Amino acid sequence: MVRNRSLRYVSHPEKGIEPAVHFKLVDDEIDLDNAPLNGGVLLKTLYVSSDPYIRYRMRDPEVQTFCPPIQLGDPVDNGGAGQVVRSEDPNFKPGDYVAGYLEFAEYSVYPGRIKHFYKRPLRKVQKLPNVPLSIYLGTLGMPGTTSYQGIKYFASGRLKTAKTIFVSGGAGPVGTFVIEYIKVLAPHIKVIASAGSPEKIKILKDVGADVAFNYRTEDTAKVLETHGPIDIYWDNVAGSTLDAAVKNSSTGGLIIACGAISQTSHDANSVVRNFDEVFKRSLTVHGFVVFQGESAVVVPKFHEEIIPLVAQGKITSREHRYHGLEEAGKALADVHSGGNTGKAVIVVAEE
Repeated sequence: MVRNRSLRYVSHPEKGIEPAVHFKLVDDEIDLDNAPLNGGVLLKTLYVSSDPYIRYRMRDPEVQTFCPPIQLGDPVDNGGAGQVVRSEDPNFKPGDYVAGYLEFAEYSVYPGRIKHFYKRPLRKVQKLPNVPLSIYLGTLGMPGTTSYQGIKYFASGRLKTAKTIFVSGGAGPVGTFVIEYIKVLAPHIKVIASAGSPEKIKILKDVGADVAFNYRTEDTAKVLETHGPIDIYWDNVAGSTLDAAVKNSSTGGLIIACGAISQTSHDANSVVRNFDEVFKRSLTVHGFVVFQGESAVVVPKFHEEIIPLVAQGKITSREHRYHGLEEAGKALADVHSGGNTGKAVIVVAEE
């Protein structure tokens, strides 16, 4: 028997995430040789991901929204990477590296007891030279896929004529991917990007943003007025930033609504006041959720196209690492306060 530590979800938040209130570390034991697999696999967890959308999962199950709730008492689960310890599935053997929707636990059986529509089949992943397996949580995982799906499906036809794109929340894994991918597909486009600290402004410049500004110290509307109009707006935050973007969009512009982090904690100040500009400027607004809807048709080509760009250094990765499940609650909270710089990755065990 060995220890199997997990992070359990124990209380619904009303606003922000408080790790000591909403999560609890639990130490169980597991028999690695005899734990029932029921046709599945036993995994050793190496990495799990912290992403802003998890806050939407932290709710009463009676509240309906785009993602499944986490049940009280269950381990938190999200995108992760691990290694097969034992298998009853003919598609996997011990030692295989895999990625999937993993529990925040040192060991778990996949697919196991927890089932929901985000928990897709486990997949083998390629271990790239000199690249940590955690890249499958960020650049080659859900954040990268999100960026690819949105740009490839909604913006491909506009990139030849567009002159300016604005990316809010630009220093996170979705934003940096969007910036670098745009520079690959359409290097003529001017990229404006916002973030909330000097360290993150440096990231924006490093990944190719032509105009990088701190929304905490500069007026977003004035920056966009100076450097716009905006032909494409990639929205990660909604709220007052979306207000400024629609007011400074070109006629016939495109808004890709990927996230609304300003509204995840039900902040009354995060309302949008200028939405009448959508009809005044004949704007097109496309909202989407990764792996879902008509835009997901492009996803099967994601790794085929992007792994070579990663190998060439054209799409890069930055991580903010949290060590051990003891730091997982902090990782889940930090992505809402700007406490992380780079993709938030929880290291459960070393590769």
